[in-house]
Formats: sequence, structure tokens, C-alpha cells
Amino acid sequence: MTRALALLMVALLACACARVAPPALYRPPLAADFSNAPATEQEPVAQFWRRFQDPELDALVARALAANADVRIAAASLAEARALARFADARAAPTVGLALAAARVRGPDSENVARTGSAIGVDLDMRWEADLFGAIRGERHAAAAEALAAAAQWRGVQVSVAAEVARNYFELRGQQEQLRVAVAALDTQRAALSLVDARLQAGRGNAFDSERARALVLSTEASVPALEATLARSRYRLAVLCGQLPAALDAQLAAARPLPGLAPSALDAIGSPASLLRRRPDVAAAEQQLAAAAERAGVARSALFPQLSLGGVIGLNAGSVGHLGDANAYAYNLGAQLLWSLLDFGRIRAQIAAASARGDAAAAQYEKVVLGALEETEGALASYTRNQRQSASLYGAAQSAGRAAELARARFGAGSSDFLAVLDAERESLAARDRLAQANTVGATSLVAVYKALAGGWKEDAP
Repeated sequence: MTRALALLMVALLACACARVAPPALYRPPLAADFSNAPATEQEPVAQFWRRFQDPELDALVARALAANADVRIAAASLAEARALARFADARAAPTVGLALAAARVRGPDSENVARTGSAIGVDLDMRWEADLFGAIRGERHAAAAEALAAAAQWRGVQVSVAAEVARNYFELRGQQEQLRVAVAALDTQRAALSLVDARLQAGRGNAFDSERARALVLSTEASVPALEATLARSRYRLAVLCGQLPAALDAQLAAARPLPGLAPSALDAIGSPASLLRRRPDVAAAEQQLAAAAERAGVARSALFPQLSLGGVIGLNAGSVGHLGDANAYAYNLGAQLLWSLLDFGRIRAQIAAASARGDAAAAQYEKVVLGALEETEGALASYTRNQRQSASLYGAAQSAGRAAELARARFGAGSSDFLAVLDAERESLAARDRLAQANTVGATSLVAVYKALAGGWKEDAP
């Protein structure tokens, strides 16, 4: 009987010690290079915003990384995950407690005579759960994986916040340029309106030209408040990203400044899709969460097997403090306890099924993150490379439209064309310069999107 029980325990131990392996990671067939990779040569760095050589942008990102609420939430989550990992590690060690007790006791003695006395006790209470079937080990591994996932998420939040600050900063500078273009065009249009009004009063013009010129002025004036409102929203967004009240940066960001120069060789050596997946913090976090889910499935499975606890009490018990040193005061109670759930009506297996389902969800989430990372990177590279060509064409269009407006004004002044040609040329010049300002902004923000998709580079540590 004893031998059979021992063999049964050995078999159970062998079954339980077989850890639940995590599902195979999703490995899509990957090309050697990105299909939209640029042809220029230079490697992005972790602190990508410094590439733009804009001290104000550097200061805003530094402030956001220190004070942004999302960064602080991620840091607190990381601290919590590390604390829980330490807690899981500590479960493998025994617990030792000290108990001091004093009481007055009244009760019948051996002769059934009621007596009153004192009871003094000093005890050491010790408990230790033997991890025969891997439950504690699985919890430790799961907590460690979750701590690694939280660290990856913290780094991902930092990259996202830095990219969000850079994107809003570039949008702010682009909006300032659009406002400058609109105000400059408005000055030119007002001058033209004054000219045609003067010609009308002198009897050399007509009311049709005056009304068309006035309509163009009013239309351009109407665009200014909308641009000012957009500028205000961008300032408010930057302030909140930096952990401040919405209007806190109004004075600092009020002065118009041009967009930082974008070097044409800002990207290359960006690595392969496979290296991207190794680098992305969201992919790393999803992988660790999948590993944690597999470990917790093993923990749930270990509940099918017995639990062995060792413990006891060693202490001194006497009727008074003075007698605690007597030989008869020494007492102990040491032993082992084996608990095994023989009939639970399916509760444990339901928990195992739930843990397995969570593992399946974590595997699907990992696949989703991998595909999303590849999509985001290819899309960002496609936008960036196409925008470079677009900006070059729009620059030429803006130059030509500006020269055409100058020629139209000169021809009108010489009397060789009507004012309608001037209005059309002015309208096209304003539209071309506005499109160029928008394209330059999109060019800057698309480069930020590329850096974000690439996880900010890979040779330097995250900020």
C-alpha cells in the first residue's frame, strides 16, 4: 500500500512538473526589406526629436517625458508589476511569525474543580508550502513576464508621447506658416482693393472689379479666425501633453517660427521587418503577456494535484512570566498537511478552461500587434516617401503661382489685362502657398510617424 502510494505520488509529480509551454509565436512570412523603404542613408536614433535640432522641441519633449500623465501611469504600472514579481518570489520562502500571548483562564481541573490561573505564551509560528506541482513557480514566472511586459509598455508610452509632442509641435509651426501666408495675402489683396476702388472713383474702373476684389478680401479674412482657433488648440494640446494647464504655454509658443529643417537623408539602415518586430515595445509586451498567460494556465492546472504544506509552532508556555524559563515550559507542534480536492463538481477544470481561453486570446492579441506594427511601419514609410515628391512639386507650383500673380498685377497696371486675371492669379497664389505649407507640415509629421513606427531607433536606450 505504501509503495503504491509512493508510485502514485511520483507519477503525479512527473505529470505536474511538465510546464505548460506557451503557444508558438505567430511568425508571418516576412520580406527582407520594407516595400516602401527610402533610398537614403542614415540611421534613426532613439531620441529622434533631437535630429530636428530645435531646442524648443527638445525642451517640450523633455518636459512631457517627465510630467505627462500617461508616462506617469505607465511608470506606476511598472512599479506595481515589479512589486508583484517580488511578492511572487517571496511566496517560495517560508513565513515565520512571532506570537506573544497572555490570558487569565478559568475552568475545571482534573478533579472537576473550577480554578482560575494565568497563561503566558511566546511562540514562533512557521509555515512553508512545498511547490511539488509548480504552482508557485508558475506564479513567479508569470509575474516576471508581466513585469517585463510593463517595462516594454512604459517604453512604448515614452516613444508615443515624444512622437505626439513632436507631431503637435510641427502642426503648430505649420499652422503659424499658414496664418502668415493668409495675412500676407490679405495685405496684398487689400492693396489691390484700394487700387480698384481708387480707379472706380477716378472713373477708370468699374464696380464689378471692386466687388470681386472685396469678395476675395472678405474670403481671406474669414480664413484667419479659423487658423487662429486651430493654433490655440495646438498650443493647448502641447501644454496638456507636458502635464500643464491648457493655456500655460501660450506665451512661450505665441511667436511664429518656421518648421525645423528636414534633412533628406533622415532615414535608412532601418532594418528589416524581422528586426522591427524584435525592436517594437508593443510586440515585446504582447509576447511577455502571452508567456504570462501560458504560465497562469499551468498554475490553474496544478490545482488538480495535492498541496503539501509544512509548518509548526515552537514556543514557551507557562502560568507566569517567571516560569517561561522552566524546562517544562518548552513546547512544539510540527507537522505536514496534504490537501487534495477530490470532488469539486468541475470548478478546477472550469478554471483551467478559462486560463486556456485567456492564453488563446493572448496569442491572438500577439498576432494582432505584429500585423499592426508591420502595417503602421509600411504606411508611415509610404506616406513619408510620397510626401517628399509632393512637397517638391508644390514648391515649384507656389513659385510659379507667385510669379504669375506679379505678372498679372503688372499687366493690369499697364492696362493690358482686366482685373479678373489679377484676382484669379492672387487666389491661385494663396492656394498654392497654403498647400505648400500644409505639405511641409505633413512632411514633418510623416517623418515623426516613421520614427514612432520604428520605435525611435534601436542603438540607444529609450529616454
